[in-house]
Amino acid sequence: MKYLILSISLLSALSIHAQEPLSLSDAIQIGLERNYGIRIEHRNVQVAENNNTWGEAGRLPTVNLTLQSQNSVRNQQSDNLFFGGQLFPGFELNNQQTYGMTPGVTVTWNIFQGNRAIISKRRLDQLHAESEQNAEVVVANTIQSIILGYYLAVLEQQRLSEFKKQLSLSGDKFEYIQTKYDLGGAVTSDKLLEENNYLTDSASVLNQQLALNNAFRNLNLLLAKDDINTKYLLTDSLAIEDITYAYDDLVDAAFNQNVDLKKIYISQAILGANTALQESSRYPTVSLNGGYNWNRNVSNLTDARYSGPNPDYQNPPEPLVSKTGTYFANFTVSFTLFDGNRINRAIKNAMVQEDIGNIRIDQLKKNVERDLATAYDQYLVRKQLLAINERRREAAEINLQNSEEKFRNGSINSFDYRDVQNNYLSAAILELQATYNLIDSKVSLMRLTGGLVRAYNP
Repeated sequence: MKYLILSISLLSALSIHAQEPLSLSDAIQIGLERNYGIRIEHRNVQVAENNNTWGEAGRLPTVNLTLQSQNSVRNQQSDNLFFGGQLFPGFELNNQQTYGMTPGVTVTWNIFQGNRAIISKRRLDQLHAESEQNAEVVVANTIQSIILGYYLAVLEQQRLSEFKKQLSLSGDKFEYIQTKYDLGGAVTSDKLLEENNYLTDSASVLNQQLALNNAFRNLNLLLAKDDINTKYLLTDSLAIEDITYAYDDLVDAAFNQNVDLKKIYISQAILGANTALQESSRYPTVSLNGGYNWNRNVSNLTDARYSGPNPDYQNPPEPLVSKTGTYFANFTVSFTLFDGNRINRAIKNAMVQEDIGNIRIDQLKKNVERDLATAYDQYLVRKQLLAINERRREAAEINLQNSEEKFRNGSINSFDYRDVQNNYLSAAILELQATYNLIDSKVSLMRLTGGLVRAYNP
């Protein structure tokens, strides 16, 4: 028994040692900076921002620098060379060497595509905004998870405190009965009963400590802490401000500030831009293709081997060099007269997708309205349940205080006193759970109405 008491004491000491203080606001700030999901979405925003340029939209020209080299060796043979009115068989001019270098600059520019570039840029703006809104959704979800994870750790910590109170009472009772037993004032069954109660409460403390450790690990995962087993001294208590909400105000806030609705509105605007993008294919395309090429060509016949009808032929003493510069600027106008109705089908499909997007907006608004009504009703009910459980815990605490003296003077037996103990523990745990549930409902209302981002990440 002494070994068990020592083990419980050591466990309690380990749970307190080297704990760093952590408030809810600090936890949210750490999560906003380090949470894996938020960091990933920030990178996605950077990608969308990098793509949001006129060059990506196709408004700017394309400039290419080219450099081409041509090198060849030519062997020329002919059995029927006609020269000077005569036919000379067996003509050969081998090892004709030619070298060429052609650098050039070309510019390709789609001057007009039915405002396609302007529409594409508008679509890129919307994709950028959508990416930012996706990040806001992740931020809202992460803040909600951190708040609930933080208060879950507080809940488990306060549950542990209640279990320790129960263990302390059981230990006092067991020590009291042990003393009476040693003095001959209690029987073996009484001693064994209290020992069993003490062991049961010891196991409850150990299990609750495990639940607290798991809650800390889940919180550390949300905060992306390097040490997943970090313990905290949580400075915010499991308490909630009594707030009265007006349902109509909540509905207005949800329809205007809900992060999921804001995201789908942007997605719908992208679908509208896609329809306009498909319609731009009906217009002609005007493009410019211009540039400059410079060519230097060398024909080296100094080492050529001649065999033919002209006995006086001599190779040129120097390579033959030619240089050519070419400027060009060409305009092209193209218009699709018929493509198997592909353009019309693409436009109709884009319009259908836009209609689907409108249906999804209506569906999401109804879902938000339903979730808000459910969360609001739940909030009101949980407020009442908290008041009930607070009163239940107060009554159980008074009964426990009165029953302790009755047990010591023999007015009630161990079974009755144990029932009183268990009733108090159950009432205290239910009150803590009711408080956490009310916090959960409040956070849900804030999430649905966009209040989490405004409150914690303005």
